[in-house]
Amino acid sequence: MPEPAMPEPIPIVDLSRLSAADDGGEVAKLQSALQNWGLFLAVGHGMEPGFLAEMMQVTRGFFNLPIEDKQKYSNLVNGEEFMFEGYGNEVVLSEDQILDWCDRLYLIVEPESRVVGSLWPARPHAFGAVLREYTARCRRIADVVLASLARLLGLPEGRFVGMMNEGVAMTHARFNYYPRCPRPDLVLGLKPHSDASVVTVVLIDDAVGGLQVQKPNDGGGGGVWYNVPIVPNALLVNVGDAIEVSAGCCRVCSNAIVFCSLHTLRARNSLQIMSNGFFRSPVHRTQ
Repeated sequence: MPEPAMPEPIPIVDLSRLSAADDGGEVAKLQSALQNWGLFLAVGHGMEPGFLAEMMQVTRGFFNLPIEDKQKYSNLVNGEEFMFEGYGNEVVLSEDQILDWCDRLYLIVEPESRVVGSLWPARPHAFGAVLREYTARCRRIADVVLASLARLLGLPEGRFVGMMNEGVAMTHARFNYYPRCPRPDLVLGLKPHSDASVVTVVLIDDAVGGLQVQKPNDGGGGGVWYNVPIVPNALLVNVGDAIEVSAGCCRVCSNAIVFCSLHTLRARNSLQIMSNGFFRSPVHRTQ
């Protein structure tokens, strides 16, 4: 069956030009992306191809470790009680639950007070240093996107960035491994979902791809899944559920400028896929 043709391309946004006061073209691309897809492909993000390759290298290095080494960071306490952080699969809620065709390592990376160092892999040896650098760079990307979004909504530029100051925001990193699947027609690498974050930055193996997305405002388009194109050294940036809530009535008044993307990932029978995601989310405080 042929892949469905995209009704319009997913915009490629140059983040290095997004902050320029006279570059309305790049801002228009961002607006189009958030209105029509809820995500975009980011270039000019300040991460050199060599650094992105290093990030993928430590990702592969961890998942290629023997299972007994990876289990040292298990997300099951005493082999039974599930915790969100650590290595493994998702929580099992019922016997008939269909699990993602995926292993993952989920870590809190910010704030430092919430980091559980015992869950950070000791191998590959460069893992921790590379992840901290990647986190800092992704945070800068998130700040640029949030400042630009505030301008589009007619809000002070620092509105959303200020909401995500240290102590108010939490950042997670998720490393994903999707092994070869003998029957990809029967499973999903990753179930359809939107992110609970404010901003998500995704690095996926650009030799493989596999990510699919629905148009948020498709108007009853029948749940069509479109393949996200591969753009070498680009990062995928999407807004999550939390930014829709944060934008509140401003979103409605500005012609529904912010939509979250519903996305999934196809398993493959001939290729393994690796990716990692950076999730910047608010911490909900209680009195």
